Amino acid sequence: MQRDATSRIATVTLSPALDLTIRMPRLRPGEVNRTGPAELRPAGKGVNVAVMLAVLGEAPLAAALLGQDDIPAFGQFLRPFGIDTEFVPLAGRCRINVKLVEAEAGQVTDINPAGPPASLASLEELGARLARHAPGIAVLAGSLPQGLPPDAWVILMRALPAGGCKLLLDSSGPAFEAALAAGPALVKPNRAELAGLLGRPLPDRPALIQAALELRARGVERVVVSDGGAGALFLWPEAMLWARPPKVTLTTTVGAGDAMVAGLAAAMARDLDAEAAARLASGCAAAAVSRDVGAMGGGVPRLEEIQRLAAATEVEAL
Repeated sequence: MQRDATSRIATVTLSPALDLTIRMPRLRPGEVNRTGPAELRPAGKGVNVAVMLAVLGEAPLAAALLGQDDIPAFGQFLRPFGIDTEFVPLAGRCRINVKLVEAEAGQVTDINPAGPPASLASLEELGARLARHAPGIAVLAGSLPQGLPPDAWVILMRALPAGGCKLLLDSSGPAFEAALAAGPALVKPNRAELAGLLGRPLPDRPALIQAALELRARGVERVVVSDGGAGALFLWPEAMLWARPPKVTLTTTVGAGDAMVAGLAAAMARDLDAEAAARLASGCAAAAVSRDVGAMGGGVPRLEEIQRLAAATEVEAL
């Protein structure tokens, strides 16, 4: 299902990566560890969002600052999904993130190095290219590479058509705080990221609700706070909900939050109500963490599985 131009969704990644996911029963430091299937795939938050949007039937554009040596691999990965790309090349290669998934412990260890530095000129070039596509929705996702200022997302936002593009923000730290001033339509921090922004712990659901209301007071129309297996808080203009997806077998955390963002972007493009948006986003996230790592096609979740998990998600009005 291809959307019209006014609802075209662009995703933007300023620090993409190759994600190496390795499954094992339990990590034994200092020893030789025999593992299950391993997967190496192009990634980065906006790239992951674009893939899930394609699974949902959207026709996304994936834009990024990308190490020039890895542009062919990213194009080869995204092309079968029907995803258009707009890559501004950087010198060298992108970073490689390592995800160690311990099945017995039910935990994932992330090892994320820095990627190649970027310049303000490369960011401005990406903004100019993105503006020519005039997307109706832009997903700004992930961390900033070395060389860019904390207000890099704001600079990019200003390059987009004023009033004609809804902005979804999924970032953290100083970049997240700086971007709030530009008035994104939706933000999706997790509990830790929101606590870091506000400078205080958020130990329970009432604390999360108060924090989300504070973001709304700053002018953010929609706030989604993810809280791992416990679910997520959805603060929509017409409702406040808590959604908890059904339990699934954890195979990876690669793209879990990004899958939720994709569901949110698709929900906005389709003008879904709060409950339908919460179900779609939760179903995407649950399908992402339980996908078949190492399968053909990159272990991408099936639409039917997303729909099943969305229907089984518990939604509570607050």
